[in-house]
Amino acid sequence: MSQLELSRRTVLRRGAILSTSLGLALLTTTGQAVAMNKAELIESMASESGLSKSDAKRALEVFTDATTNALKRGDSAVLVGFGSFSISKRSARTGRNPRSRNGPVDDSPVTFGACPEFAAALDLNPGKGDEASAKYRDADVVIDAEYIASEMGRDSHEGVSENDVKRALEAFTNATTKALKKGDRLSLGGTEDENGGFGTFSISKRSARTGRNPQTGKEIQIAAKNVVKFKAGAELSKAVN
Repeated sequence: MSQLELSRRTVLRRGAILSTSLGLALLTTTGQAVAMNKAELIESMASESGLSKSDAKRALEVFTDATTNALKRGDSAVLVGFGSFSISKRSARTGRNPRSRNGPVDDSPVTFGACPEFAAALDLNPGKGDEASAKYRDADVVIDAEYIASEMGRDSHEGVSENDVKRALEAFTNATTKALKKGDRLSLGGTEDENGGFGTFSISKRSARTGRNPQTGKEIQIAAKNVVKFKAGAELSKAVN
């Protein structure tokens, strides 16, 4: 066998090994949820709305700051077209982390309810007796494009129009919708830690249960469904506890 034929066989063999390794790597990562981070979200908001990245970042921060301040006071807050945030009224108890037999329970001090528009975009069926719509209507603090544009104008001589902010908020909702529909998370965490900062959004499966109609108090059966889960980040959790 010539040296040339040996070299060709070596190249082919190494190529096959490399292809197999890459294939195994893809198999182990496919289906695992990844997180769209804050920097990627800001870039998406700026691109879709036409705002600069700094203005998109500031619009996002006005929303998270206003929500945090409201929750610190014990108030609820709603971002129009997206959802409501409120403090979870839960008594102290011992729980278990579902990922670990001995770890602490994975619990968030903040409850999130998707507004009807956001739920519809995610193809979620709120169902009878769902509390999200009631929280959305009755929130203490309402955050919308007018509010954010006003707050941004206070911090800069060059204000941003209400229409620009409206487009930025639509871009925020669109980016969140796309991430959650793919089964990914959206993290508004810290620069290096997604568990820091404001918090993380994901889709969670809620089992069928017995609930009550918020208007009549009558017991009703609520079917199993997917819901938007919000896990408060370390900074938000610390602020509200």
